[in-house]
Amino acid sequence: MNRKFLSPTYLAFSCSRLGPIVLWVAVPVSVIYFMTNERDPVLLLCVLLTCAVFVSYLCISEYFRLKKNIHLCRVILEDEHLRIDDVIYQSDQIDQIASVRLVNALDKYYLYLVEIKMVNGDKHYFLDKPMNWRFESPTIRLLKRHNLLSTKVNNQQVEKDGFSSLYG
Repeated sequence: MNRKFLSPTYLAFSCSRLGPIVLWVAVPVSVIYFMTNERDPVLLLCVLLTCAVFVSYLCISEYFRLKKNIHLCRVILEDEHLRIDDVIYQSDQIDQIASVRLVNALDKYYLYLVEIKMVNGDKHYFLDKPMNWRFESPTIRLLKRHNLLSTKVNNQQVEKDGFSSLYG
């Protein structure tokens, strides 16, 4: 049985989102440290610890904001069906799968989600993997290649404003 986890963990999401910020701060600080004649390891340690505490605070605050405002599902793509939070859904139970660009959700950054609309009206959301260099969703590309779900995938990206627009 071929299984692919479509929903990334929150750790993978935060690393892909905040990792460049950490590198943008830590690399110049380290370069400046090694270029100076007075190499004070306490100063370097203080700067790196401050960065680590700040990034940890951002990750934790975003996690709680996401958890408070939206239920994120755990989605697994299998050969013949889609498993959402350990419930198996066949392709005839799924109405549409679309990529959602959520504006004004987490500060000024875009949050990319995948929305699965069911035939009975239920909606399931999960975090999308980081976009590729052409700003395409790797999850949507994978679902387009799936035999049973390719007709359910919406090619257009939906843009919504804030968490409240997801439930309206």
